[in-house]
Amino acid sequence: MELIVQNRAQWPPPDDPSARLPEVPRFETSAFAPLLVAVGERCLADRYGAPPLPPELGPRTALVLAATRGDTVTQTAIDDAVAEGRQVPKPLLFQNVPSTALGHLSAVWGLTGPLVSTLAVGGLPAAASATAARLVAAGDADQVLVIAADPGDSPAAPGTAWAYLLTAGTS
Repeated sequence: MELIVQNRAQWPPPDDPSARLPEVPRFETSAFAPLLVAVGERCLADRYGAPPLPPELGPRTALVLAATRGDTVTQTAIDDAVAEGRQVPKPLLFQNVPSTALGHLSAVWGLTGPLVSTLAVGGLPAAASATAARLVAAGDADQVLVIAADPGDSPAAPGTAWAYLLTAGTS
């Protein structure tokens, strides 16, 4: 199935390569969640304005994340706490799951369609788009917000991400 790109965004933004990621409530220690949220919100806001999506679109909008790796900064903080015999702060356990950031984005924007998070095999956009195409072909969504992320290894180097809003097409 061929998908048409309705809108796209990237982080860092090409017009402001030194832009700072926004703070996302309940996500600390790492830039992973803010990276995903920033690029997803930018893509949706450029298409729809302020959240949420129109009510008829939310249930038919899926969210797909394909990433080269998970949140290694948070995982390292958890590993260090365990190795040192300290209690792991509960917020770290919450934010260590990639779908938690997607859940935040879904709640703010009213995305109630399928949510899929996967490690990318092959090129990031191709891996994310293939999953999106399967969701649309199966009739599970009419549009898909795809986020392809190559997260960094520290809050000072958050990595890069791209978001695409895709729909079925015939061209």
